[in-house]
Amino acid sequence: MIGIFKKDKAKIEEQKRKAVQEWLPVKDVAEDLMVLKDGRYVCVLKVMPLNIILKSENEKKRIIQTVYEALNGFKDSMQIFSIGRPVDLDSYISCLQTKSKEETNITKKRLLQEYLKYVASIVTSGEAVERRFFIMLSGREKEELKAKAHELANNLEKSGLKIELAADQDIIDLLFSFSHPSQAAFERAPAFNGPYLPPIFNTR
Repeated sequence: MIGIFKKDKAKIEEQKRKAVQEWLPVKDVAEDLMVLKDGRYVCVLKVMPLNIILKSENEKKRIIQTVYEALNGFKDSMQIFSIGRPVDLDSYISCLQTKSKEETNITKKRLLQEYLKYVASIVTSGEAVERRFFIMLSGREKEELKAKAHELANNLEKSGLKIELAADQDIIDLLFSFSHPSQAAFERAPAFNGPYLPPIFNTR
């Protein structure tokens, strides 16, 4: 009994030491696709949010009907994925910092600095969140998969939605937001700068 307990404990410790890549199904990101460990490819479509509140009743019905027809007419399997992502306020903060440095009026300068602290606190706390939507399609053939993704995107765009095929950096950003939600509040995903993702080695 003690021997079995020791074996189970050793197995748990071994699992803890595994690198992150061993737990994730994603092998690589290349050619605007996710490459999975089982040999399949995943194509990601970014769906831009559309506010239909101000639309007329007829327009609402037309949008919903068109989206329904596009999704219902697509015979292959798909995954619709929604994830919260902290709003990127880096450029806004940079603009405030520039204004604060250039401001000569002491009162205005102090107000800008206080507001800058407030905006920075919102970013680090993750309070400013935007909802992002994705459609993921998988398949064995790259070109055929991309053709199906473009076809689905064109059909959805008839409703007024804006659809984009996610590039390598978009996919990395999606994976980063999913696997590091707390870090994503104040840290950007690493920039894509090579044909593969470097492996992470466990130094323990």
